[in-house]
Amino acid sequence: MSLNDYAVTQLTSGLQTFDDYGLSAYIDISADLRSGSQAVLKAKVLFVDATELYIRIFYLGGMANQLLSYAYQYQQSDGTLIFRYDNARHKPDLGFECHKHQADGRIVAAEPPMIRALVEEIIDHITCQERN
Repeated sequence: MSLNDYAVTQLTSGLQTFDDYGLSAYIDISADLRSGSQAVLKAKVLFVDATELYIRIFYLGGMANQLLSYAYQYQQSDGTLIFRYDNARHKPDLGFECHKHQADGRIVAAEPPMIRALVEEIIDHITCQERN
């Protein structure tokens, strides 16, 4: 199994967890596997509580094995941000590349979470909201 196939498998099985828990209403995953061991992975998940997750990953596999760019955005159905992990450049410079945008507007240094950790963070958010 190539590194790009592995990345697709990890994304697919991680997001399948939402369905396993009965939390997703819709999951769409697309993978554009390109020459040179490049992969563009995208996903959209609509949850039963009307929140949404959008994932975009540009990955360079092969010998480099690099996550070139990524964005994992979790939001309310009206677009209100709950959180977003990304490595987009900011002006003025943040002083760190990998970061997390929080609902209160703060941006903090944060490494990109593994898909499993991202899934767990969202499950915690949804189940905590259900208890309140």
